[in-house]
Amino acid sequence: FFGFFPVRTPSTMEMRGLSTFISDIRKAANSKESEQERIDKELGKIRAKFKDGAKLNGYDRKKYVCKLLYMFMLGYEIDFGHMEAVNLLGSDKYSEKHIGYLACSLLLNENHELLTLITHSIKSDLVSHKEQFQCLALTAVANVAGKEFAESMAMDVQKTVLHRQTSAIVRKKAALCLLRLYRKYPEVITPEAIVEPLLELLGGVDYGVVTCVASLILGFIAKESVAFCACVGKCIRVLSKIVLSKDYTNDYVYYGVAAPWLQIKLFRILQHYSIPTDGALKNQITSVLNKIITASERIRSMDKSRAPSRNNAVNSVLIEAISLCIHYDCDRDLMSMSANILGRFITVDKDTNLRYLGLATMARLAFCEEGDAVDALLRHQQTIVLSLKDSDISIRRRALDLLYTMCDRENAGAIVGELLEYLPTADFNIREDLVLKIAILSEKFAMDYSWYVDVILSIICQAGDFVSDDVYHRVIQIVTNHEDVQKHAAMLVYKAVHYASAHEVVVKVAGYILGEFGYCIAEYPESGPLQQLNALHSKFPFVSNTTKGILLNTYIKFYNMYDNQQVRDKTTQIFAENKRHLDADIQQRASEYHYLACNVAEDTVNTILENMPPYDVKNNALLAAIQKSKGEATDKNVWQEKEAQRQAEAVEAEAEAEAEAKEEVYEERAPAPQPTHEEPDLLGGDDFLNTPAPAPAPAPAPVAAQAVDPLDDMLFGGPTTPAPVATSTPNPKPAAPSGGLDLDDILGPATPAPNAPTAAPSGGGILDDDIFGAPAPAPAAGGLASLMGGYSPPKGLDAAQEVDVTNKYDALLKSDKGVLFEDSHLQIGVKLEFHGANGRATIFFGNKSASSPIVGLAASTTCEGNGIKIHHAVVPPNLAPKSQVQQLVNTECQDIFSVSPKMDVAFECEGQQYKFPLQFPMVVSKFIEPYKMASKEQFFNAWRTMQSVPNPPESVVFSTATPIDVAANATSLTTGFRLHVMRAVDNNENNMVGCGQFISKSQPPIPLLVNVEANINAQAIRLTIKSTNGDLAKALAPLLKRALGEKRA
Repeated sequence: FFGFFPVRTPSTMEMRGLSTFISDIRKAANSKESEQERIDKELGKIRAKFKDGAKLNGYDRKKYVCKLLYMFMLGYEIDFGHMEAVNLLGSDKYSEKHIGYLACSLLLNENHELLTLITHSIKSDLVSHKEQFQCLALTAVANVAGKEFAESMAMDVQKTVLHRQTSAIVRKKAALCLLRLYRKYPEVITPEAIVEPLLELLGGVDYGVVTCVASLILGFIAKESVAFCACVGKCIRVLSKIVLSKDYTNDYVYYGVAAPWLQIKLFRILQHYSIPTDGALKNQITSVLNKIITASERIRSMDKSRAPSRNNAVNSVLIEAISLCIHYDCDRDLMSMSANILGRFITVDKDTNLRYLGLATMARLAFCEEGDAVDALLRHQQTIVLSLKDSDISIRRRALDLLYTMCDRENAGAIVGELLEYLPTADFNIREDLVLKIAILSEKFAMDYSWYVDVILSIICQAGDFVSDDVYHRVIQIVTNHEDVQKHAAMLVYKAVHYASAHEVVVKVAGYILGEFGYCIAEYPESGPLQQLNALHSKFPFVSNTTKGILLNTYIKFYNMYDNQQVRDKTTQIFAENKRHLDADIQQRASEYHYLACNVAEDTVNTILENMPPYDVKNNALLAAIQKSKGEATDKNVWQEKEAQRQAEAVEAEAEAEAEAKEEVYEERAPAPQPTHEEPDLLGGDDFLNTPAPAPAPAPAPVAAQAVDPLDDMLFGGPTTPAPVATSTPNPKPAAPSGGLDLDDILGPATPAPNAPTAAPSGGGILDDDIFGAPAPAPAAGGLASLMGGYSPPKGLDAAQEVDVTNKYDALLKSDKGVLFEDSHLQIGVKLEFHGANGRATIFFGNKSASSPIVGLAASTTCEGNGIKIHHAVVPPNLAPKSQVQQLVNTECQDIFSVSPKMDVAFECEGQQYKFPLQFPMVVSKFIEPYKMASKEQFFNAWRTMQSVPNPPESVVFSTATPIDVAANATSLTTGFRLHVMRAVDNNENNMVGCGQFISKSQPPIPLLVNVEANINAQAIRLTIKSTNGDLAKALAPLLKRALGEKRA
């Protein structure tokens, strides 16, 4: 309060009554009752005076309003005297008007009804010729303004900013007032309308006004950056005047630094725009940055004992200059100096402020494409890790943010490992943020989702209290959507739940995963069905009701999943015991599940308790949580915007991956000039695609699958003994529910058991044969036609259909999705997915007819020899008009094979039976993984080294049916054959080479080199294939010829 009324000024000495009142309150401060008594006495006196307000002079009114303000500031409610404060606004005396504005600012909020009464007085003061009155009015507008008040005042404040007769002090206040209004109610101001006048003010000579205008423009840029792009030149010229020309007065020098706040704001404005294309401006800003960065280096080396204020001024400007340099990312020398300065900030300097700034600014280096900047981050990685243990929590937070930002696929393992090691000792107030960041990094950069599950379970065990629901929901989604990790996850949570100190979140995750995928480990004696049930139920008495509900869900899943009487008896007993539970939800679940177990037919229970389908995850809730934890800055920060953009791209990429997993093959396609063999969807577009496909396993093969790289071993003189490939035997999956699919998990590390039983749908479809797909029996002779008394033999492919099927097969050699077969009744599409030696095909069967159903539908896929093992699910036998069903085919590549699998399709429609033999595009080339070579010299070295291999290269010359399209051929080798393609390695732009390795279960990866030489004029291609295994080259040659467009006889 005395900040507004200095004790020794004449104006306050005159108000002796106010001074006496304040002294009385201070004396009574030790007794709440005495203070309250004195306050009540004074309030009664003031109320009596205000009742006869006409007799009050300005002095008394001002004195009594000041007493009310003092009581209000002490926390007492003031419910009268507002009109007296409003009356003071109309006074011509500055002291009275000052008190009036102060009272209105404190006593009136933005929704107060009296604001309309002071609008006229404020408007009058804004256009006044007295600077003091204008400043008081601007301060009140900035502090009190509600939306309606702001709408009525915005234009007057704007005119005050731009009016040529406005004094400097008023213009500065008006600019800051306008910024306040725009931040709170951006719709009341149109920045585009005042761009040119503001830019003119930005080039003014009064650096105080320029600083306030720069603040205003910086606020406008938060939402209207395009409109102010012309300010770049003005900002650069002002910086050039200050830094290069030293055109400033001593009034703006702060500890030897010229106008530091103005420089900071101008640098921040420039960070919102790209580097100028105008050569003169570009040279100017480069010179400014160079002088600031080099001068700071020189000052630091010369003066080690500067005052802290000088340090702050120099370093503030330096940090913003470095940030602009990083944003432009164009000058290698400046980037190198900037990286060195930041590195010294976090390593040499002991000043906490500098270390904080260094860590915060180094995070911006992660956005640079310049290799030196990224190398600087990596050089200081260990120092950043050590900063996690700093005594200052702000340093620990910045170090955590920096590690999160700089993490990539190469250093993810090390960084996540360091964060996991730090987690048990981390402060409680940053542990939740640490858990979020570890979870996001482990998912984003997981080379194998098994590693991701290991990391998340480690997080839960170490810091379960800080694991939000989003984290454990996410790991459940990942496990559900990726079959290759389900067995590993089941075993991991089963072991974790055995610990006496297992956290409740562990029990939640274990309950869900074992309920869905516990069958994967049920065949082992130590993790059988009863053991799983006992392990979970041992935690039941100690968990919350929410977790108990999850466990009850798991128990009913166990009851249905396992044909084990002990399990069923115990689960039934548990349900009966909890039917009288105090919690209504637990009671209801137990009652319903007990009824299901004891009184409902098994087929119905199977239908109710079907396995959860893959999750359709459009947004990663963890990324949203990270953004929410950062909050929003007052003005848009370009670096936060970049981080948000990067996070949005990550979310978009993840959503695209999830969408692609469920994407159907059949889409409505316009005719294309290229022979893509993608047929139009005659079933009506998206309606044909509504059945979701299981999500793929997109993670690349684990890096630790073998100890040495096979190409380096076999071609470049390294060790020749590969690490053994681990294999194991999976568990048979329980019987599928009615109408469902029964699949073994062969996309994981396990190998299918040869005699695993397969249950057929209870609806009476065609029985699935043994796990590796001997042909299913054909539908019984007759079907609908037999019932009608006129059986006709199945109809096969005619000549036109054979040509069409061959073209579609060739197209699928070059792609992983497309149409395999189509006639007037049935459309068959294929989507292929691969993970190492494991493959999965989702086959879509669509009835194109609008009125006729397809019955007796059967499809089986087989392969000659032992090169590939196939397990196909049963396809539902009946297909309604304009509907679609799916069939999953899981494959496992055991060895090199040259014959593609065969697919037999049979069905009946409109009284006619059909049976078609088709080639299935699960060929040897689909099990190739790219091997990236850094340069053509590395490729030629490998090519020459391959000459010493005993197997001769496979070389063939052939003519093409159509003119050679080099780009299309490169795409075919990349997408269809999964080779790393390099073009023009021998200075011929039409030639290309490919590098890859063949993956199988029976032997280590086999290196493969392909050389494609094209003669455009002769329309001929010479294909050369080199491999350490001659059978692989021979098997690939015909496939490559077909994909490259060989002319058929």
